[in-house]
Amino acid sequence: MVLAPEPAASARKVDGLVVGALLSALSVDFALPLRRGLSLGLLVLVTLLTLPWARGVLRGGRAGPDASRSLEAWSFRIAVLALAAIVLGAKWWLLGESATSPPEYFIGSSRSYAVALGLVLAVGTLGSGLRLTRFLALVSDHPARLIVLSFGAVGALGGLVLSLPVSMQRLHELSLIDNLFMAFSAVCVTGLSVNNLAATYTWFGQGVLCLLIQIGGLGIMVLSAAIAFLTGQRLRVKSHAVFAELVDAESLATLRRVILGIVASTLVIEALFGLVLYQRFTSGEVPPNPAIPADPAANAAWAAVFHAVSAFCNAGFSSFEPGLVPFVGDPVVMLSMTSLIVLGGIGFPVLQELAGRAWVAARRRRQQRMTLHARVALGSTALLLAGVTGAYLLLEWRSAFAELGWHERALAALFHSASCRTAGFNVIDVGAMRPASLMLTCVAMFIGACPGSCAGGIKTTTFAVLFASLRSELQGRPAYLLDRELAPATTRKAIGVAFSSFSLLSILLFLLLLVEAHPPLDLAFEVFSAFSTTGLSTGITPDLSVAGKVLVLLTMYIGRIGPLTLAFALSGRVEAARLQLPNERVLIG
Repeated sequence: MVLAPEPAASARKVDGLVVGALLSALSVDFALPLRRGLSLGLLVLVTLLTLPWARGVLRGGRAGPDASRSLEAWSFRIAVLALAAIVLGAKWWLLGESATSPPEYFIGSSRSYAVALGLVLAVGTLGSGLRLTRFLALVSDHPARLIVLSFGAVGALGGLVLSLPVSMQRLHELSLIDNLFMAFSAVCVTGLSVNNLAATYTWFGQGVLCLLIQIGGLGIMVLSAAIAFLTGQRLRVKSHAVFAELVDAESLATLRRVILGIVASTLVIEALFGLVLYQRFTSGEVPPNPAIPADPAANAAWAAVFHAVSAFCNAGFSSFEPGLVPFVGDPVVMLSMTSLIVLGGIGFPVLQELAGRAWVAARRRRQQRMTLHARVALGSTALLLAGVTGAYLLLEWRSAFAELGWHERALAALFHSASCRTAGFNVIDVGAMRPASLMLTCVAMFIGACPGSCAGGIKTTTFAVLFASLRSELQGRPAYLLDRELAPATTRKAIGVAFSSFSLLSILLFLLLLVEAHPPLDLAFEVFSAFSTTGLSTGITPDLSVAGKVLVLLTMYIGRIGPLTLAFALSGRVEAARLQLPNERVLIG
């Protein structure tokens, strides 16, 4: 008696054959792009094979045993199918364009779309059956894994959207690697660019980058929780606990207020300074934006919105082709952008505490003492601003600032002291700065801004705790800051963050030195800038090789999510030690 194969096994076998045929056709298309009849035949074959692939993806959605998880799986599959349809449509559009223009102009674009479509097909196939449901269950209740996955998914999706014809001004310049780099730079609020934003992307593409910056600044998890609260959806108890841990809420009862406060404060600050920038841009001449029609009001409005979002989120992107260099002597623009950078860098907990104190003062109630975190964050930010400003004036007065007036030098030094720690805007040529200034900038970038902000680096409070720990060892007394003693767990975490960050920086710099031939100081500056999500560059970013761009992209990604978060995401459940090991001395120093 011969048993017939089970329907599920037969379906999986057919799906495997379809995916294999699709990837084979795309491989041939990648190797032999735009060969007229061959390309047309391959594209027709890919389009026909996509239909059974899509049916297989949808059929896998019926396997979810749990209603809520099945809904998540269905949403994922529908998104994958939509993205596949969009990329396939772009492939057809490109084939039509190549028939009326020299095909060699579009070879890189054709290969990029082939790779993009292959990635979408692979992701859709891997999401079949119970595997996606189990994966979502594994990730959803683990905050570190949730952060790692969300930033990676949004960055990859943003890169694909930026590669669509509607996003590019000149499609023959399309590069999937470059667009992925730009998308991850935006969602990681870094600002390193391999493309000139104003000259490369359409208004739609610039809008996608602005949206990615806003998502990256707020944090994907904070944004999703805020949408859930605003639409009246109820979160599970475990989800409440995950979100409370992500935003450091004191209790589950205050989670809603904390998250909505973060979103509201962000939008209010960006709107207020956006109005100030709009008034300035409409009252004077501003650099044109090739993606915006010849309408000064529209250009000024978009520039105000884009720069307000980019500055508060500490992203460092500019919608002007020359950047902010033409405004080096403009006090309104310079001070507005500096204020946005500082406000975005001191952290949402400090912003909410300052807003609460202002509310109490307005109602004439007795002021409470500021928390230690707020005092340390504000004090270290002020000290770094003053110290780095003075150092820049001293080092660059007759160098990079030589062609500026004295008031322009003061504005440029103050602006760069705020921007160099996390934002990445520049009003002078960073590559023309002295090596000592570049080294000082690397130290400032490594420190970064404050916890709970849009910034990167080890954070100012971590640096302050490390200083307090060193002082305590020299004085032979417990570590303290201001008038409060620090818990040993706080000092241990600060040491862990600093050591893991420096170790990762060293490894990534070593790898970049292996694949690039640029001066070592320029490469070190690039790595520090990417890891701290600052975005300053000496000008070598567009000239990096593909391997170098991938390494810098990975550095931005690790720097945004944090080295400890990445370690927690990769680690399993921590088990309590079962054995008490004996103590023994190790000589130090």
